Amino acid sequence: MKYYFIFFFFIIFNCFGQQVSEINKILRIPNALEFEKEIRIYKDYSTSETIKILRMYDEGKNNWIVQIFWYSKSFNSVTKIDQIQFPKENLGKLIAKDANLIWLNLLLTNIEFLPSMESIEYKLNTPYIDLEKGEQIIARRKTSIIDGNGYQVYIRNGKIKNNFSFDNAESYLKYFPKVDELVSYNELLSIFKKEFNL
Repeated sequence: MKYYFIFFFFIIFNCFGQQVSEINKILRIPNALEFEKEIRIYKDYSTSETIKILRMYDEGKNNWIVQIFWYSKSFNSVTKIDQIQFPKENLGKLIAKDANLIWLNLLLTNIEFLPSMESIEYKLNTPYIDLEKGEQIIARRKTSIIDGNGYQVYIRNGKIKNNFSFDNAESYLKYFPKVDELVSYNELLSIFKKEFNL
């Protein structure tokens, strides 16, 4: 079962990684992060034919832009695009958001250094003592959550660049609340949900 899960995980994220390049081509954005401060997060819904992409970057001089794309896996096309620019002051009932503060909160999650979930797979199990052929051994009970959302994240902060993938972080955190990487994945998702409804 353990090897089946690892195999399944690699297949999903290898396909997702290839798909990211194809999506970027259709969106007409480069694969490489071109701005000094830029993040992209690709959210693949397992229950639908849609991938949601959020791109946040600073054009320079604290001029932040957020683009949100909806991509159809069935038709290999973009179905919707939203763009958010951050006003420097309140506009009527619209309260100005501090994009730089959002960026700093993202950095607080250790996003520049987070590994892909496959690197922490060894932490996502419960060890116990078992009896095998009359001898006591350490066995591990693996928790696998197959259905859910997958994420591919790319970040650049000056010279620091990182990319990683994870899936079902909220569900895994219920089973493994002490795994730092799961805590960070969930903090990251919390910021995106709060600020951009991703």
